[in-house]
Amino acid sequence: MTNKTKLTFLALVSTGILGACGSQTADEEQSSSSQVSSETTETEESSSESAASSEETSSNSATGQGINEQEFDVSLDDAVAIYNENHPNTSIESITFDEDSGKYEYDFDGFDDTSEYGLTVDAATGEVSDSESDTEDDDDDDSNEALTLDNILTPQEAMTAALEEVNSGYVDEWQLETDNGMTVYEISIEDSQEDDDDIVLNAETGEIVER
Repeated sequence: MTNKTKLTFLALVSTGILGACGSQTADEEQSSSSQVSSETTETEESSSESAASSEETSSNSATGQGINEQEFDVSLDDAVAIYNENHPNTSIESITFDEDSGKYEYDFDGFDDTSEYGLTVDAATGEVSDSESDTEDDDDDDSNEALTLDNILTPQEAMTAALEEVNSGYVDEWQLETDNGMTVYEISIEDSQEDDDDIVLNAETGEIVER
């Protein structure tokens, strides 16, 4: 084989090797790019699913899930103590626990000989978000009745008793008030088998007073 032929052969071999290396590198880059793109897509999808799940959880906590299935940092006793700190030497006429604008709150109505009082306590923080007082109108025929809060059932016990009575649904609101001198829980139940129910029970004994 002549020197010219050898040189030509070597040139062809070198070109083939470089071409193969170039093709392999291109394939590797394309594969790497595809893998990165796939991982990015999976990450974005995972983030979207997490965000959707978070929104759904937030929505359920405010509306879909009954308060009978939740725990709150501020108990009824805590809220009563906060009311008494803000309006000492007054009587409590009623307490309502429900959700308002995404927050659960205790709403108090109270009174003394000269005025009526209102107070709202955040069930998560204990913050007083609303406090007001009005002078009683002498022409108002409504007689205020003070709640007796000693030895009463806890809200959870009252809600459990009410749900056992209807055997379905969930609680979206409860209220403590007086009925002919008796302190009662009025439990509002949604999605029961019959219809939406309001169960009134004796706050001391748990006995069903009205359905």
